[in-house]
Amino acid sequence: MGSSRKGMMNVLIAAILWGSSGVCAQYIMEQSQMSSGFLTMTRLLFAGTILLTLSFVHGDKIFAIFRHRKDALNLLIFTLAGALTVQLTFLLTIEKSNAATATVLQFLSPTIIVAWFALAKRVRPGLLVIIAILTSLIGTFLLVTHGDPTSLSVSAAALFWGIASAFAAAFYTTFPSTLIARYGTLPIVGWSMLLGGIVLLPFYAAQGSQVAITGNLVLAFFYFVVIGTALTFSLYLKGAQLIGGSKASILSCTEPLSSALLSLLLLGVTFTLLDWLGTLLILSSVILISLDSRRRVKPGL
Repeated sequence: MGSSRKGMMNVLIAAILWGSSGVCAQYIMEQSQMSSGFLTMTRLLFAGTILLTLSFVHGDKIFAIFRHRKDALNLLIFTLAGALTVQLTFLLTIEKSNAATATVLQFLSPTIIVAWFALAKRVRPGLLVIIAILTSLIGTFLLVTHGDPTSLSVSAAALFWGIASAFAAAFYTTFPSTLIARYGTLPIVGWSMLLGGIVLLPFYAAQGSQVAITGNLVLAFFYFVVIGTALTFSLYLKGAQLIGGSKASILSCTEPLSSALLSLLLLGVTFTLLDWLGTLLILSSVILISLDSRRRVKPGL
């Protein structure tokens, strides 16, 4: 199998697994009455430990960042405003609505990123980006109102946390680039997750005694943390490395589609025609932004 095809397969599998992990989170919360905060805490603690272990085995100097005060401070900022916030707001959106809606709303983050950079640098966005922003706004409108501006098809809380999740994902994607360039992806993401979980411990650790543990829940949690976080993250990184970020972004659009289909098949969540249309419009905005970024990096453009 060629490296390009292998990279595409890695990203596709990662996107599908990511989509399924949101469905798994919904199942865990529904079956155990576990709060989104407690599930976020445990996911961050376990996933952070796994990623740091993989990083250490890989030969990374995982403690190097703590020798530099400024970088350690930036890691703390990334932990609080990035890893912790993006995970917590995503699971809160699932708790208030469902996995499919939460995943689609989080996919507004590429539009937020390009709009922010256009404003911050006072650069007029290209035609593809303008169309992408419009399609994402129309898609969100259809998804949350079903075309009727006087009513919401999702709760106000779900909409708030879903939009917050998109902003957190935008920050999570853009902020740590300098840290990752210096120390590597696995150490930075691993530490941000582990530290984020530790920050949540005083608030949610006591809820552990209230969770009824069953065999099915243990298996679901294992899948959620190990398969849906650590393995998926590794697959996506390897795939993006082989085919480039733009292609990876386009292929990752299978994540919300897999989440919607699995929610329909496994959890009985129903998507109306307007829900599907809104979803496809938001996903098309991601594709347009990816195409625009590929066009800009070509020689002579």
